[in-house]
Amino acid sequence: MATVLETLKAINAYPIPSSTLTRVATARGIDLAATATKEGMRGEEYRLATADLLLWLADAPDIAQGGQNYSFSEDQRERFRSEGQAILDELEPDAKHTRYGYKGSRL
Repeated sequence: MATVLETLKAINAYPIPSSTLTRVATARGIDLAATATKEGMRGEEYRLATADLLLWLADAPDIAQGGQNYSFSEDQRERFRSEGQAILDELEPDAKHTRYGYKGSRL
């Protein structure tokens, strides 16, 4: 049986740092070492962690690692952003979800 960590990593082939996975799991109250179950993966905490990771992937840098290149097109990044935001809007409709990041040289 797979662990929660393995199922979260399987969201995408991009090598999400373990510190990011740990931070997301801690914030959402998930035990990464627990055995993944169908009920658990349908749960609010797991789905919110998935949303957090999708939003993280939307802004992830392009990298080359071990002879493998990882990059996303703008369409893929927008899809990650849309899917993640849809989950947040469904499960945390009253929460403010502020996005931070580089806005360019002109504000």
